[in-house]
Amino acid sequence: MKRLFCLLLTGIVLISLAACQTNADNSDKSGSNVDNMNTSCTKDSVDEFMSIIGEVELGGLSAGMKLDEEHCYNVTPLSVATQTDIKIFKFSDSCVSHALIDGEVYSICESFGGFGFVNAVPWDYDGDGNLDLLIASSWGSGLHRSIISVFNTTTKESIVVYDTSTTDNPSVDLFVAAVSPSFSSKDPQDLPVYYEVYSANIEVNGNNLADLSYTATGVIGSVVVENGTPVFKPMDD
Repeated sequence: MKRLFCLLLTGIVLISLAACQTNADNSDKSGSNVDNMNTSCTKDSVDEFMSIIGEVELGGLSAGMKLDEEHCYNVTPLSVATQTDIKIFKFSDSCVSHALIDGEVYSICESFGGFGFVNAVPWDYDGDGNLDLLIASSWGSGLHRSIISVFNTTTKESIVVYDTSTTDNPSVDLFVAAVSPSFSSKDPQDLPVYYEVYSANIEVNGNNLADLSYTATGVIGSVVVENGTPVFKPMDD
């Protein structure tokens, strides 16, 4: 009887490991693997976007730069493109980042001195039926800082959820991801989704600041809703 129990236990472990491997393979194929990610960087709809804003001369510390078609790229993440009509554009030299929503253009983050827009995931944080954007970005002249924010697509306002300039590691780069646990016995549609914030190593591809590759170095926390407001929760909470 004892030997039979051991054999049964071994079988269960092997089946569990096989299921985990299957989930990992499916995760890679679906693009939900958050270990290594690349910015979507194309010229799709750039002409439409530029026809709305026109060519713009920047001033101040960005004097000498232009918002022009040559440097403009569509950086809309796949999850945003497939679940919403929002398009996100970024300029490869200034990192100025805007969203095109219902024919109108909105600034979605600060950019000077940093990467500007890094990535985003759709999230109806306030439950009003409209998908908003949870965004990772960076900026800073002299002091590089990363920002996690929510852009409300109804009010067209940004809410800063986390700012690394108030932490002991202000220069860390971040990205966001919507993840769910892998339980093979459940339909993925029924699994809870968690909005996690990762520290990252970010590399620029081909000197194009709109074309980024980033590798996760750790999970630093998550973003949740408390009393209707998005709040950052550190991992150690």
